[in-house]
Amino acid sequence: MKRGKLFSVLLLLFLSSCVSINFQQPLSTPISNVETTMAETQAITAIPSQAAGLTEEVLRNSEFLSPTLGKAIRLVDGVFSGMVGEVDLQARLEPGIQFGDLNSDGVDDAALLLAENAGGTGTFVSLIVIFSKDGKYQQAPGITIDDRPIIDSMSISQGKVLVKGFVHGPNDPMISPTQEMTQEYSLVGDNLFLTRMNTALSGGGERLIEILTPQNGEQVSGSVRITGSMPIAPFENTLLIKILDSNKNELYSSAFMVQAADIGQPATFDNTILLPDLVPDSTVVLSLQESSMADGSPLAINSVILHIK
Repeated sequence: MKRGKLFSVLLLLFLSSCVSINFQQPLSTPISNVETTMAETQAITAIPSQAAGLTEEVLRNSEFLSPTLGKAIRLVDGVFSGMVGEVDLQARLEPGIQFGDLNSDGVDDAALLLAENAGGTGTFVSLIVIFSKDGKYQQAPGITIDDRPIIDSMSISQGKVLVKGFVHGPNDPMISPTQEMTQEYSLVGDNLFLTRMNTALSGGGERLIEILTPQNGEQVSGSVRITGSMPIAPFENTLLIKILDSNKNELYSSAFMVQAADIGQPATFDNTILLPDLVPDSTVVLSLQESSMADGSPLAINSVILHIK
């Protein structure tokens, strides 16, 4: 090959090599980092660090996990309207966002009500909690309160979310809930629990459960003695007892008997239960529940948060 042609070929190869190197230089982010970023979009990516704090404006323009569909939606000025997969979802934040510390870390968290309609007449209202963790905010999975409940008030007090209003009883038309209730929600780990619920009686008084022992935060192992009372005995003097871990996995479930002189009279309980094998140094939620014989919905709930030795 002649020297001139050889020089041209070598020059062409050199230039091609330079173009290839320059093209790849902008891809400075490793593939693994890109995948991590995509995974992080399942959380609330628009909420700032603790230093900036939570505001109503931030929350009204943030991304949430839809309690109805289990998928991320982004609100704009408190509203979402569009297709999520194959579902036409309409969602909006209800008035009355509340701020307060829910996990005792000295940083204000937020409680809000999200109303969602995924077609048909039902509009399901859920409680959502945004809480601080490791310098960021994240969402606990929401809990649906009811289809078109009437919420009179929501507040944060002593590390709990308190909701008052009306939900549907067994015989209520869907547009007119008449069951007056008070609900209390607690953040345990990364999850939200309905830890207390009282319902009003039409003739006055309330269905409620008072737990005297054990106390919140008590350390237990092997067995636990549960004492307390109720102003009105449940049907057949029977409650449901459950123990859930902080991820809401059911660890124990059984009937729980109370004592009463007669139907509709006050009741007391003093029972010791053997605990299942539980992970040492873990946190569990022990709850007692009275259920409606008409439809199984809860009439009264009370819970204690316990630490396993």
